[in-house]
Amino acid sequence: MGNVIKLKGDPTFNEEESALEALTPGHLVMITATGVQRNTAAAANVAPAFAMERSELGLGIDDAYAIGDKVLVGTFKPGERVNAFLASGQNVANGAYLTTNNLGLLTAAGVTAGLRLARALEAKDASGAAPVAGTRIRVEIV
Repeated sequence: MGNVIKLKGDPTFNEEESALEALTPGHLVMITATGVQRNTAAAANVAPAFAMERSELGLGIDDAYAIGDKVLVGTFKPGERVNAFLASGQNVANGAYLTTNNLGLLTAAGVTAGLRLARALEAKDASGAAPVAGTRIRVEIV
């Protein structure tokens, strides 16, 4: 699966804001007036912005940001690929469309095309995953 969040593409990067909560690279995030937090909008049209790893600091995708850390955020375009998180309780097929939940994770989108954020690039069963952590999944932004 790789030890990076950006799997393919040329996202726009931002590292001007600090973490408002603990974040792990791969969380879907939102930039607010006061900093970066997990995306809190469920089944909504949101920017495909993800917390990135800080390899230049010797940190990988499993090294979490602490509150107050500067967060490297990558905003991806359609066709670009991301190593994101699938929410606990989800079991998706390769090619399934995904949307947001309120914890910075992805969930099955169903048939609501307007709320599709990504497409799964692999089948993944996150039935036993921890609710906030989720399971890593390779996705393509749509």
